[in-house]
This record gives sequence, structure tokens and C-alpha cells, in this order.
Amino acid sequence: MTPTLGAVLVGFALLVWELFVWFPGLKTLQTNLIGAAGELLPFTLCWCVGALTVMVVGGLVGWIGDTALWGLNTFGDGLLVYGVGAQTGTAPGSTAAPLTQGGLFMTALVLVGFLARRHRGAKASKWRGWGAGVGLGLSAGIARYAAVPLASAVNLSGAWLTGMIS
Repeated sequence: MTPTLGAVLVGFALLVWELFVWFPGLKTLQTNLIGAAGELLPFTLCWCVGALTVMVVGGLVGWIGDTALWGLNTFGDGLLVYGVGAQTGTAPGSTAAPLTQGGLFMTALVLVGFLARRHRGAKASKWRGWGAGVGLGLSAGIARYAAVPLASAVNLSGAWLTGMIS
């Protein structure tokens, strides 16, 4: 499935929402930048999980990723057309599966960790991160700088791990 401008809109909206909820103020950023920025780590990690979810093509995880992207496409396109009177269309992106067998193996492990940790901490932030990753993970501008290195990292670590255990 290919992302539309609607999915990209929803992905960016979730990102903006998170930034506005997180923003601690200029004084805090000037005195404790690392501590304040560290509060964005759960969102960022969940964004990566969402991007990996939408990269998986087959199986249950692929179906979940496709269904989530379809929902974001539909909702976001509706917002664009009926909310602000804009036109929608396919966002530049990739429909190819960039994950190898080892990458899919590592993605499964990452998803298990995500599901195990979803009951701890700020749940809304984590789900916003996952949704933003699904909406933005395959768009060309984001994929070039974030999803491609992310896919490369899980492919490499998966090849190493599956090579070690076989």
C-alpha cells in the first residue's frame, strides 16, 4: 500500500501534537536540554516501530501495517478534502519491501518489545509515535533520512543474529 498525502498529514499532525505536548519551555531547554530531549525518546522509539510495521509486507504484522496505513490514508484524505478543501493524491514514496528475512526477524522482536512495554509510561505518546511512524514511514522525504537507515539497521542486525543462531 502506498501512502497518500492524507496519511502524511496525519503522521505530521501526530508529530506536531507530540511536540506541543512535550515542549517544556525555553528556559528548561536552555538549562536542561538533554534531560528535556530525553523525554521524547519513547515517542521516537515508537515512531521507529510504526515505520517498521508499515515496511512489513506479509503476515499478520503486514496486515496490521496495511490496515493502519489504509485508515490513515482515508482519514487524512477526508481531512484534506472536506476539512480544508485541498486535493489529495499519492505521496511520493515506496511500496517495496525493504526488509530482508533477517530484518523481518528483528522487526518481530522489536514489535514484541513494543507490545510488552505498551502498558508502562505515557501510553498516548507511544501510540502517537506508532501512528506517526506508520503515516510517515514510507513517504519519500522521510524514508530517505529515517526509514532507509532504520531498515538497514534491522536488516544488518537480523542477518547477524540469525547467522549466529543457525
